[in-house]
Amino acid sequence: MTSLSGKVAIVTAFIEADVEGITVVDRTRSALDACKAELATDRLLTFCGDVTDEATAEAYTKATVDKWGKVDIVVLNAGIEGAWHMLHETPMDEYDKVMAVNARGVFIGLKHGLRAFLASPSGGKGCSAIVMCSVAGLEGVPLISPYTASKFAVRGLACIASQEYGKFGIRVNAICPGFIETPFSAVHPELLDLAKDKSSLQTLGKPADIANATLFLASDASEFCTGTTLKVDGGVARFC
Repeated sequence: MTSLSGKVAIVTAFIEADVEGITVVDRTRSALDACKAELATDRLLTFCGDVTDEATAEAYTKATVDKWGKVDIVVLNAGIEGAWHMLHETPMDEYDKVMAVNARGVFIGLKHGLRAFLASPSGGKGCSAIVMCSVAGLEGVPLISPYTASKFAVRGLACIASQEYGKFGIRVNAICPGFIETPFSAVHPELLDLAKDKSSLQTLGKPADIANATLFLASDASEFCTGTTLKVDGGVARFC
């Protein structure tokens, strides 16, 4: 039921999926080269660019349509955490940097993804947009106020877009990961015990957990889900 056969996807920052065609957008060529090596498929289009730049979004969306004739899925996964500060000590350039990638970048990607959905042969019916939020966008996380603000903004975008575009058969949902094993967590072992203590399952999530949730929301298995905030957090955000 979670097959994406015949679908064409745009992903900002890589999440693996078995689709007809996939465009992966990242700001670093090394990340895109690693993606190419991992997938080793001619169904892949890579695009190196800045997700905060609207011209970049226009270009990668057009390149996808030119290659495959449509866009069915958009996964807006790019994001940065930023430095840790008390709010009153947070430099405004830090706030601007985080909000630019996490909120502006998602807004731009969603805007052009929705345009592509509406221009697709189906007129948008069956298309799915997924924005990557965070448990920080549910309860907030101390010391990263710009990140928290950006993730509340992202969740709001998913909510309003789901209302505006549902009449076209377009679904828009958000995923809220908890603490996930990443290279960042590996070099900050002091965070691991804290993360495990906050989780009801007393463990960290894996990137595959987020990929599986994304696959569900991208596929027809979730055809009656829109405006949904899907927690994949092991029970960290217990009361949301």
